[in-house]
Amino acid sequence: MLLYECLNSYVEKANDDRALLYMGKNFSYKTLFDGIEDAAARLSSVLKAGDVATVCMPNTPECVYCFYALNRIGVTAHMVHPLAPQAQLKKFMAAARSKLLITLSINLEKYAPIAREYPIISVHPARSLPGVMRFAFDLKVKPYKGDMTNITAFDSLDRRELPPKPQRADNTTGVYLHSGGTGGEPKIIELSDNAINALAMRGAEALQMSDVKNMYMLATLPMFHGFGLTMCIHAILIHGGVSVLMPKFEPKTAVKLLKKNKLHFIIGVPALFRALLKQKGFKGAALKNMYLAFVGGDCAPQDLLDEFNARMEEAGAKGRLFEGYGLTETVTVCAVNNFAHNRRGSMGYMLSDLKAVIVEPDGNVPLKPLDRGEIAVAGDTLMNGYLNADDENARVFIDINGERYVRTGDFGYMDDDGYLFFIQRLKRIIKIAGISVYPKEIESAALELSGVTDACAVEYKLNGKTFIALYLTGERHADDVVKRKIDSELSHYAVPTIIEWLDAIPRTPVMKADAVLLSARAQKTAEESAQQ
Repeated sequence: MLLYECLNSYVEKANDDRALLYMGKNFSYKTLFDGIEDAAARLSSVLKAGDVATVCMPNTPECVYCFYALNRIGVTAHMVHPLAPQAQLKKFMAAARSKLLITLSINLEKYAPIAREYPIISVHPARSLPGVMRFAFDLKVKPYKGDMTNITAFDSLDRRELPPKPQRADNTTGVYLHSGGTGGEPKIIELSDNAINALAMRGAEALQMSDVKNMYMLATLPMFHGFGLTMCIHAILIHGGVSVLMPKFEPKTAVKLLKKNKLHFIIGVPALFRALLKQKGFKGAALKNMYLAFVGGDCAPQDLLDEFNARMEEAGAKGRLFEGYGLTETVTVCAVNNFAHNRRGSMGYMLSDLKAVIVEPDGNVPLKPLDRGEIAVAGDTLMNGYLNADDENARVFIDINGERYVRTGDFGYMDDDGYLFFIQRLKRIIKIAGISVYPKEIESAALELSGVTDACAVEYKLNGKTFIALYLTGERHADDVVKRKIDSELSHYAVPTIIEWLDAIPRTPVMKADAVLLSARAQKTAEESAQQ
């Protein structure tokens, strides 16, 4: 079933039911489908079934329309970070064999040179907003005045008669997403309509709601992110709920929406919830409408979960923040904590009909409960594979008792009750004098210090020896305080020799801490110090 067909048929929706909320404007399901059909009619004038098109936009109604429109006409949607540098975007498009780029007009200053090789479809950022708001936007943001060769405004595209819906197998690739890959190298992940639909249909299970009609899900995680695309857009819409599109997270706006009973579910990264907790209005009666929140995309320190949930309890609110586990290779989430089953410190319980086992990093024999090893996942949400990477696909897909699993590249264990515990990315495990050191444990210990808001531990080498560097944000503590904390809870091998405080931990395009960049920074710092 196409994603478009699933959206159209999975739950009965009245035409006037709300589907999207964007910049204070409501969009009904009729408006949503009209927008998709219009986009499909326009894009079919320049694309055909089997093509690949790159979508490089934040969460706007047009991004939603174009995504489903491409699926409707049988085009693979290649979703890319809207802040990707020009050279990186061009490289991604070449790897994906993309036919064209769909982006906002405000990005033309950056991306127009790409039009020499790839046609560009330009979308006005305020296209769906009332005339007054669009006029105000145009006064504030000056239009691109450069060379428009091979650049076409979306509304200037010819509207063609829609072709028949493509007849393709459920396991045909429908979406390309980017990921670091389970081995750490950037990859393009092929996801089928079937895999995305399979996870989205479990959305009600994860949310523990049999009916989410007229309930609002914050969609600030972008659509190039598996979590943002599948849970914040597709899952909530196929169940008849409302997706609250927010191109850039605005905590004050989120609090206002909560107060107006227009925000019931929030899915985000740890930094999003930290920002919410800092808002003066995020307390008391404002929280009574909050139902459920999930944190993912990066490991959430326990103190963040505790602080958020304490705030909810103080307000007498039902809402709680839970942590889950997933990766783009399984579309996104595959295990969650929720009201029905949760265990402190765990990533939660596997969603129905999805399986996880722990294996040796170079083996495929399941280990016993509590034994540590690599997490492997099986089920109907697995990726088709990495694009043009046969050797890597042969490595990550393994057979266990006749069932296909994907290696996650994550180190962890499962307890006797089936709860999944994540310890560390395998690629980030550091060996010092033959002893395994886990950066996540270092980061967790540092985050227990009062006022510390973020942490990233990385390795560097000097004179053939391996050392730890620790980067922190928030309230500063003396180096000795940080070192004593880590030494007392872990081991002297885990004690950092470089401690540096930053305004913010740098992030990768998929919002994880950029350990590679920080490791290079630590290496440079160590070498410069050694020369002095």
